[in-house]
Amino acid sequence: MSLDAALSRAMARRQTAPVRKLKSKAVPAKTLSVFTRQWSALMSAGIPLSQAFELLSQSIVGNRATQKAFGNTLQALRTEVNAGHSLHTAFQKHPQVFNQHYCSLLHAGESAGILDIILNRLADTLEAHAALKAKLKNALIYPASILVIAVMVLVVILLWVVPVFEDVFKSMGASLPWATQQLIHMSFWVGEWAGTLLGALLALVALLHGAHKRSLKFQMMFEQMIFHFPVVGPLLQTATVVKWAQTLSALLQAGIPLAEALAPTSAASGSPNLAQATLAMTQDIQEGHSLSKSMSKFNLFSAMTIQMCAIGEETGSLDAMLERAAKLMESDVNQQIGNLSTLLEPVIMVVLGTLIGGILLALYLPIFNIGQVF
Repeated sequence: MSLDAALSRAMARRQTAPVRKLKSKAVPAKTLSVFTRQWSALMSAGIPLSQAFELLSQSIVGNRATQKAFGNTLQALRTEVNAGHSLHTAFQKHPQVFNQHYCSLLHAGESAGILDIILNRLADTLEAHAALKAKLKNALIYPASILVIAVMVLVVILLWVVPVFEDVFKSMGASLPWATQQLIHMSFWVGEWAGTLLGALLALVALLHGAHKRSLKFQMMFEQMIFHFPVVGPLLQTATVVKWAQTLSALLQAGIPLAEALAPTSAASGSPNLAQATLAMTQDIQEGHSLSKSMSKFNLFSAMTIQMCAIGEETGSLDAMLERAAKLMESDVNQQIGNLSTLLEPVIMVVLGTLIGGILLALYLPIFNIGQVF
């Protein structure tokens, strides 16, 4: 019997009884990635599971709180495995740490006796996800931090610098230019309403955060709004599809049937819209439709991704084509991130220069006018 057939039969015998979930603290993606890579190396060396968990608990990366929390999780896993529970069942009891994608791959590797190979693939996928997330974060943190600092500087100027100049102008008794008058009015308005505006902003953020946690519909609407942002929106959407394609490719390479692989893929996508679309695609595939045809119903996938999936289905190499599509999209995302960083730096400098320069000009215009009179 082929490996794929054995995996398919093993997945078909999956237990449907609900698994009692335990309370565990989530760990950083880097910690989980390093843990999986080290675990793969230990399994390849033939180290028993119980001893491997003991060794891994002593080499956890991260701060002290992460080490303690993840160490407790590994000890609980070791106890479960020693008690005779299956590996994926033990991991499913800690959903805050190990998502459905992780547990599904463990189940496939455990059933087929290729756990070391599966762990190696899983580590590759986790590392790719972490690297892409880090690049996106670094690309967006810089402009965001610059804008926050700029807003703080403007508020300081309006609240403390402009009133000093206003007192000087009053002592001169000269008529003020229009720009200076507007700046003084803005300073008075900010000073009068700054506390109220800050409180209202914090309340709005808290309200939106609560609605985002409670309502799936709100999450989908919020994500769609982000995807429609110029420049940044398409970049984030492509990055989400990259993660989806990498996850589905890893599951298919592990031998999990497509209809069963889509469920953990939707859970691991991190996108409510893509998760809903994936569940709809699962229904289409169960009804006999192809993956590429089902993907074309949604505007989340590029024409290139759909075409490569169609080729993969025709040639029987869907996992390889998904992996290839993910690499192409990731390369495109990296290029867009580089272009975005290159474009944002001069734009931010021009905007900040215009704002600060306009304020300084409005403050010094009356002084220039008085100097011309004398």
